[in-house]
Amino acid sequence: MIDLEVRIPDTPGSLIELIKPISNNGGNIFGILHHHDKKLNNMIPVNITFELNEKLKETSLENIKKDLREKNIRIDKIALGIEKRHITIIMTGHVFDTDVVDTITRLAKKGIKVKELQAKFTEISEKSNVKFKLDFPESISKEELIRELNIICKEKDLILIHS
Repeated sequence: MIDLEVRIPDTPGSLIELIKPISNNGGNIFGILHHHDKKLNNMIPVNITFELNEKLKETSLENIKKDLREKNIRIDKIALGIEKRHITIIMTGHVFDTDVVDTITRLAKKGIKVKELQAKFTEISEKSNVKFKLDFPESISKEELIRELNIICKEKDLILIHS
């Protein structure tokens, strides 16, 4: 796994220009976090997690870095070999009404990343079921993660379903 942190201009097509070199070099993208709330000087930080063929990893990564530099995309950090643990959970209740962005932000402050969010939108007055795929670092036990999720759910009157 490779975690790439870059800054791209807040202009149409910039995200596609970031993805192209990864795709063109055989990258399999797992997740993209586009942080509009942290925009500074019209530049938006983006985290993109992807995988490369192990045999071609070194060459492919060098090609990706070269292509990004040619596109004037600033690379802030590249972390290789990130092994994170994964969990899928479901929150039931007024997940969006109780500020899902706040939930995601609180988790991120603990090093827990939302890799995927799936929801079926219903009427605003109805409860929803939202599926989250989360990555969490080795420094956090699964029990600590569940404890943090339970705190959030209790505050927001949500039900947590986990394995």
